Amino acid sequence: MADEFFSKTIEVNSKELTYRYRFSRKAKYLQLRISKQQLELIIPHRISFAEGERFLTGKLDWVSSHAHLFHAAKKHYLFGKEISLRLQQDLFLEKYRVSFQNDVLIFNVPQKNSYSAEELYEKYLRHVAKKYLIQRGSELSAKFGFSVKRFSVRGQKTRWGSCSRRGNISLNYNLLKFRKEVIDYVIVHELCHLRQLNHSRKFWNEVAQILPLYKSLKKELKKLSL
Repeated sequence: MADEFFSKTIEVNSKELTYRYRFSRKAKYLQLRISKQQLELIIPHRISFAEGERFLTGKLDWVSSHAHLFHAAKKHYLFGKEISLRLQQDLFLEKYRVSFQNDVLIFNVPQKNSYSAEELYEKYLRHVAKKYLIQRGSELSAKFGFSVKRFSVRGQKTRWGSCSRRGNISLNYNLLKFRKEVIDYVIVHELCHLRQLNHSRKFWNEVAQILPLYKSLKKELKKLSL
């Protein structure tokens, strides 16, 4: 069985960099390497994490010189606002905790955390989306007289939402990256498919009756690709 990786952050050139580390039974020496565009620290089992971290700190010049090999800085959003992600490890923490301060989404994690900030961000979006999208979908369907059999939240790869002939509507959790007006457009779009299961002129007339300025919202939706 392969040794398990854990994630932590370190500051490089005034920016937080997430790196992975693991303890190895085979390694004889501390190793620092780049694998799949990610920094990895390999620590022999006989050596403590503190010693491994000191080794990494002493190699920051090397890390900085190879910064171009890491993932390009990726932007993160929540309800249309650009945010930053931060991992904070807590030696005595048993469960994951999330807080939001000054446009920074902070993940307080146990010492043996195996998730990167990016992975936790995705999990957070899924968790919040299940409540927000279903609740908002129910509100809009009731307000405009639609009858929905069931709302669900998924992670579709190619679409923001879908509507089945049976009256089931599925919404993409990544919609939480957009401002609420754009989210409403996607929900209304799928609701209108309950009456017109196509993209005919009648369909778009249905959308326009509810959202007269839907074209600008539709254009905004295209700024972010799945």
